[in-house]
Amino acid sequence: MNPDSPMRKFDPRRLAQYEKENYVAYYQKSWLKLLRVSVAMVKEAFGLSLPQTVYGAYLVARAEVAFAPFPDNDIPKAEAYMRRFYAFIQRVHREEFDVGQAAKLEVNWWIVHRELFANAENGPLVDALADLWAQAYGVPIATMRQAAYHRALGILASDRWVRAGKPMDGPLLAEEEEELFKGYAALREAIT
Repeated sequence: MNPDSPMRKFDPRRLAQYEKENYVAYYQKSWLKLLRVSVAMVKEAFGLSLPQTVYGAYLVARAEVAFAPFPDNDIPKAEAYMRRFYAFIQRVHREEFDVGQAAKLEVNWWIVHRELFANAENGPLVDALADLWAQAYGVPIATMRQAAYHRALGILASDRWVRAGKPMDGPLLAEEEEELFKGYAALREAIT
């Protein structure tokens, strides 16, 4: 664990806003906005320079494209791109996590989310997020539970927003961002 790593110094409020905007752009199929927000989100989350951010966001996007088609997605290809991403992050920040395991856990939470879309009984999503963060940040899984719980509630609010017809007014987007913020604030506290 590298306590001085820039990937441990993100702004929880800004990261929550970027993640919310990322979901909005994705579900509205606003691809240019999605690209812009994804780059900003990767930069904030992992403390990268602009060239590093562009490369990292490219790898994540390729993984998401491989994962996206349902039911004909390519899980091994998604994991391969995420392995490249986490190997890059490990190299840049001199972290000590297991690259293969981090990639597998990243794609796993995507799978769990897809299976539980809009389901309030989302304990497996909380577990999947906690597993990923424990691995990526080298901390005990128990310290990730609160952060994962709130991020899962933010993701649930996003799912409910989609099911409600994607209204730009109303409380769901604000609820989503607030829960994501609580999750990232708890994560930042647990890893610094």
